[in-house]
Order: sequence, then C-alpha cells, then structure tokens
Amino acid sequence: MLRLTLVAALASLLLAACGAGDGMSGPAGDALLSVTGLTPLDPLTQGRYEAWSVDGQGTPTSLGTMEPSSAGVATLRTALAHRSGTIVVTVQLSGDPAGPSARQVLSGVLRDGRATLSVEGAVTLGGQPLKVTPGQFTMFSPSDNYKNGYPSFEECGVWLFNMAPRQTPQNDQWVRLSPLTSGWTYEGWMVRDHGAAGAIWLSYGKFIPDASGAVSGRDDTGWGPYSGVLDFRTAGEEEFPGDDWFSNPLGFPWPSILPLPLDLREKNGQGVGRWSHVITIEPASDRGERIGSERPFAIRPYRDAFGEGAPGIPRTITFRPEGVPRGDVLRQ
Repeated sequence: MLRLTLVAALASLLLAACGAGDGMSGPAGDALLSVTGLTPLDPLTQGRYEAWSVDGQGTPTSLGTMEPSSAGVATLRTALAHRSGTIVVTVQLSGDPAGPSARQVLSGVLRDGRATLSVEGAVTLGGQPLKVTPGQFTMFSPSDNYKNGYPSFEECGVWLFNMAPRQTPQNDQWVRLSPLTSGWTYEGWMVRDHGAAGAIWLSYGKFIPDASGAVSGRDDTGWGPYSGVLDFRTAGEEEFPGDDWFSNPLGFPWPSILPLPLDLREKNGQGVGRWSHVITIEPASDRGERIGSERPFAIRPYRDAFGEGAPGIPRTITFRPEGVPRGDVLRQ
C-alpha cells in the first residue's frame, strides 16, 4: 500500500512539473515588451500598434497598445498568462474586426517567458529573411525617350532593374525581394535630404515580387503621375517599378520648391548629393491612397545615395538592418 502511495505521489509530481513547463497554465506574470524602429502613427489615418499573445490553440489576447516615441522606441508592461506561445505586434485600423489584423509588423515565439521579435514571418512570407543583396536601381527616363532619344533627361527618372546583371547574384535583369504576407507591399521612393527635418519623400509606386521574389512587373503608378504622360497608369511602359518626374499636366499636388524635370543628381551648397533611393514596406491597406499623400511606414530596409553616375551606370541596392523594427519580450 505504501509503495502504491509513493508511486501515485511521484506521478502527481511529474504531471505538475510537466504542467508548469508547458507554458499554458499558471498565474499571470508581468512582462516587458520593448520594440525599436517604429514610427509614430496618426491614429485617425494610420491606426495604432497593438501587441498580442497567441496561445497554442491560436487564441489571441490583446496585451495593449504600443506608442513609440519620436526616436522609434516603444515599451509596454503587461500581464502575460503564458510562458510559451507567440507574441505579435500589429497595426490596427479603426474599422478592423476584433483580433490581430493581417498587418503584423513583428512576431516571435515565446519560450520560457522570452521572445525575440522580428519581421521575419510577420512581414515576410514563410519566415524568409529580407534579401541582403536584392540587385540594382537605375537612372532612366523611358517616358520621353521615344521623342527625345536616349539618353535625354535620364536624371529625372529612377527604375528598379539590374542594368548590369552580371554584377548581381541573380545574373539577370530582375531585382529580387522577399515575398511578403498579405498585409504588406513594397514601395519605392526618391527622398531629398534624407534624415533632415524638411526631407521630401516622392513615391514611385507600390509593387510586389512574384512567388520567386523577382520584381518582374509594373508598380501601381506606371510611368508616374509626373511623367507628363496623361494615361500614365496604362500607357506602354517598362515592366519594372519606377517613375519619371518631367512635368505635372494633371495638376497633382507637388512641392513648390522642386523644379520639373527633376535633377536627381542635384547637390547642396557643400557639393553633397541631395537625393537618396529608398525601398520601404508599407501596409497593403495604403494601396489606392491619393497621389501626393503618400507617407513612408517604419519598415525601411533599403537606402542608397542616388550618386553622380551617368546613364548606364548600375547603382547597388543596399540593405540597412537599422531600418527594420525589432523587439524583445521578457516575462518576469
């Protein structure tokens, strides 16, 4: 009888130990979520950041709203019931149904009360990392070449293709970017005085790669609203993302301090180039926003000075890990 009692007691202890280690039971504990690299959002037009825990059965629980500082840092102290599962940070709009939106910015697996949060698997499809060597961008202005020949005003256009394929890992004309989950899209920009308080961001359109990662199709603005082409979205065009900035016959909003055609090789008074090429990752819900109202989101993985290179000179796209949000979770 004593032996049976000891066996039963040992079994009970083992079950209790297993229960304590599965992370799915026990009292709530305080947790600290820390995220860097976020940009503050306009709650009326851009929504809010919200953190969630998702248990092993897929049930989400809101942990609260995260409000980043102007430096991009956000922290959240919250009660966290589990020591395992998944932690995600999303962008939530006022009209979203209950639960995490498809706009997951960060995610991470919680193990023994700790998690590292990244865009991999939240923004990128299948947990793929962002491409470190995606290819090249090119100074080019195809919308006027039929009339003025090549080269002519090439410094007013930027296009996303490999001008020198043999200098790229893929050895073909297509830039390669990591496929994204359904909540996200890539967007290309030319930025005047990047990092300055008065920086001007000009979008050249939103686009997504194919399943292999090849950027082998047009963006959503075609030749560009400032290309001088009236039917710029549907006119004959290159099968790459990009825009030309020649003129504004359709009267779209335009920064008055910028002359057209643009000179993307423009320098400041110290002889330093003013323009940078940037690729960001944007909420897919921004598709269809008004021309001239585009604004960059927090995920900005690629940035390069436009440079002084002549037409035909390749410009390499550079991965900037500091432009990608990341975070940590610690359950105490």
